[in-house]
Amino acid sequence: MTAPATTTTTNTADGSGPVSPLSAGAAALRRFWRPFLLIQSAAVALVLAYHFSPGVRAACEVVGVWKTAGGLPFAAVSAALAGGLLPEIAKLVADRGRTGLRGRGSTIAFNTAFFALDGVVIDRFYALAAVLFGRAASLHTVVIKMLFDQFVFTPLWSALIALLFLWRQRGFSWAATRPALRRGFYRARVVPLLIPNWCFWIPMVSVIYALPGPLQFTLFVPALGAWSLIMVFIAEG
Repeated sequence: MTAPATTTTTNTADGSGPVSPLSAGAAALRRFWRPFLLIQSAAVALVLAYHFSPGVRAACEVVGVWKTAGGLPFAAVSAALAGGLLPEIAKLVADRGRTGLRGRGSTIAFNTAFFALDGVVIDRFYALAAVLFGRAASLHTVVIKMLFDQFVFTPLWSALIALLFLWRQRGFSWAATRPALRRGFYRARVVPLLIPNWCFWIPMVSVIYALPGPLQFTLFVPALGAWSLIMVFIAEG
């Protein structure tokens, strides 16, 4: 899973030329490695608490019941809140002048709709992975699911995400979007996000797949919210 691909290849600090996609991804890692580790550590702590604390396990199972009962609407709404609205709330809090939302109504609506779709896609992907590779939380199954998730599904889904957000940036015009797809689209729009994506999500999905099926999506949702916060600053910085 990756975040909205709103970046393009940027210029060097002195304006002398474009930064390579690998350099852009490395720069993001250098800036955000601390929150990456903090979020990943919190996820590991939750999984350990689930396995060793009856109270935590009982609370998690209640959330799992909510997820099962809520089905796809729960997946869509929770992902829309975590990925679409949470970053905007964070930006509003950080903006002392309270001007962060001005003129962003259509962008917020698009992001919220996208993350609702993303939630449904990820929920169904987790179900597909369970069918293909089993529901066991063994080390072998976790590794196979992680590899399939990050190196088969994510590069393909990231390309579609990049296309959707480029289409939005070009005023929802396919005529204006098509020229950007002819050469270097994947390298310029997707590769810079794949590098930090792998560094964040490879540990995260490994932890997610170590949980029972109903709880996997419930851990994905707060991880998505944290990832979206990080990617907002990467994309807009």
